[in-house]
Amino acid sequence: MTITQEPKLAKPGAGLPIVEWLVAKYIIFPNRFRSTTIKQAIEQFEDESKKIIELLSGLSDEQLAQRRLIPRLQGLEDSSRYWSIAMTIQHLNIVGEGMLGIIVSLSRGKNDLPLRGIADVKPSSDVDAQGEIANFKKLTENFGRLVCKIDFEKHSDQKHPHPWFGPLNARQWTLFAAPHQAIHRKQIEQIIERL
Repeated sequence: MTITQEPKLAKPGAGLPIVEWLVAKYIIFPNRFRSTTIKQAIEQFEDESKKIIELLSGLSDEQLAQRRLIPRLQGLEDSSRYWSIAMTIQHLNIVGEGMLGIIVSLSRGKNDLPLRGIADVKPSSDVDAQGEIANFKKLTENFGRLVCKIDFEKHSDQKHPHPWFGPLNARQWTLFAAPHQAIHRKQIEQIIERL
């Protein structure tokens, strides 16, 4: 669906529907934190990134820049439903680099990081698509390379709050990365269907 004017959506940070948030916070993520290894988390992150890169191949800069209104997906707040693919990639870069910084800092015993809200990680509507794709590829390479060297037990008590899910340690932030990629991979698929 092509939109000629900005649709009226909830403000950034409005969050997920309460039942969805409760299920994620108290069932999905605790289960993932118990059952997923760091090696699996890195592989899943890299696999989701590979799927995203494959989805982008063959798309023109014009297609990458076209905003499309999609249905709200599980894990995606309302304010993120009217993005372009380039905006989605920029968001993945902002969040991915932020998560990687948090993971590395916490693993070194530092938890004095600035707090960021959901509105702080929203993309710009004016995006250099090819630059963001290049940054996304670098982020994917750096994530696995850096995370696989971390001793997650050394400073496991150090935590930094996620805006929706509360304080997470370095291991939990690492395990959170792939599901975040998966949500936005599904978003990209929905945008492509509407191009």
